[in-house]
Amino acid sequence: MPKNTGSVSLSEITLASIFAESLLYGIFISLFISSSTILIGKFRGSTGRIIHQKLLFVSTLMFILGSIHVSADLRRVFEAFIKHRDSETDIEKYLAQVNTTVYLVKTFAVAFQTLVGDAFVLYRLSLVWSGDKRVVYPIATCLIASIGVVIGGLRAFFMASPNDPTFEKELQQWIVSFFSLTLFTNFVSTLLIASRIWWTRYQVRRIQIEINGRSLSPAAMVIVESGAIYSICLIILLALYLSGNYAQHIACDSVAQITGVVFSHVIVRVALGISSDAVTTSGSIMTTSPRDVEGRAGNNSHRQVATDGMIYALKPLNIEVTTVTDMHTDSRD
Repeated sequence: MPKNTGSVSLSEITLASIFAESLLYGIFISLFISSSTILIGKFRGSTGRIIHQKLLFVSTLMFILGSIHVSADLRRVFEAFIKHRDSETDIEKYLAQVNTTVYLVKTFAVAFQTLVGDAFVLYRLSLVWSGDKRVVYPIATCLIASIGVVIGGLRAFFMASPNDPTFEKELQQWIVSFFSLTLFTNFVSTLLIASRIWWTRYQVRRIQIEINGRSLSPAAMVIVESGAIYSICLIILLALYLSGNYAQHIACDSVAQITGVVFSHVIVRVALGISSDAVTTSGSIMTTSPRDVEGRAGNNSHRQVATDGMIYALKPLNIEVTTVTDMHTDSRD
């Protein structure tokens, strides 16, 4: 495929790429520390403990993968500009190689990072939709297909000629297939989760139950925003790659960190109350009979709703019932 690199060389793009990734990695570090502190603090309560442990595990795994990726990129830069500094041609030639150990490590890191993000999106989708097979199975199929593409793609990179650029047709098929699948997975899952939350909000309004005094619409907005940011990055990456532009390296290296940044950002926003990512785990609105509500109101106990990663309480609902009794008497002569 022809390369539309313009006047910018691969070495210049590589330096710009490591600069952008380092900035995003710094943001990721701060958000990871904040989200981990929040999640560890929530372990004290028994409610939602398992969910918080899962979130912490995924967040830690993403941070490790992000660290591996930025470390591999730094190693590539050092080897290119120190070991191959004799000539500009040697630097360009080294950076164009896709079958080196360091390049395979960074490729594995970004691929696995993306799969972890897709898997957690699938988990959230299953949680929100109560494991509805009609919704979950198609997205799960895309995730399985992505795993297969990753395996085939890594093998293609390993078998590639030392001088094969990433724009070669054989490698292009694997790369485009993988990022197209993850784009579809995230875009569709985001729409399904957001639509479910909006529908839940509509149902909540019908029965006039207030969740922590907050509306459910900010929850949907956070999910849409997070999904939109990631989807836009993938679209830019695919566009740059298909055009044969070396700037795709900047987008690809940034995606490795953006995945973790978006994930940690959602946790922090939900925990700080900027949004309430609230839907019921059963996938339906919790309704109570007047007798149950009256009993809970008396002892001030609150029912709780497990949400997509967080736990919120339902306030007692007072219901006044007016009873009209018609009495009929028989009159006898």
